[in-house]
Amino acid sequence: MKKVMLLVLSLTITSTILLGCQTNESNAINNGENKPKQQSEVEEVPTLQIDGKIKEVSISKTKGSNKIVLEDSSSIETLKTIIMSGIKVNGIADMTNPEYYMNIIYENGNTQYFYLWIHEKGETSTLMNTEDTHTAYTVGKEMTEKLIEFIK
Repeated sequence: MKKVMLLVLSLTITSTILLGCQTNESNAINNGENKPKQQSEVEEVPTLQIDGKIKEVSISKTKGSNKIVLEDSSSIETLKTIIMSGIKVNGIADMTNPEYYMNIIYENGNTQYFYLWIHEKGETSTLMNTEDTHTAYTVGKEMTEKLIEFIK
């Protein structure tokens, strides 16, 4: 009889602990509170960010050689638009070696480094911040065409 009471008591305690460990989302579902998100509650698509006012951008086929340096405001604004249009690719990025390297030098002296995979006209291209090599960002077909123009 003592064994049965001990078993019932341990099951009760275990059940209480498991019920107390439910997440708020699970509780909301169980309470019938699981409703679609409103327009204002929808999460934004993660994109690449710029760290400040850009002074200069350089793009090279291999590290440091045959550099294309862009310092004019029009080219910098176009590249800024291209970078900020990059949309995060879900999952962990497993990429081949980059085709191009891009360095962004800011007026405050900071530098940001990117890997670039520029594809053919009419296709998307890929950007990756060297500080987060597990995350890739794609840019659209129009932006790929602009990137191709810069490297010619």
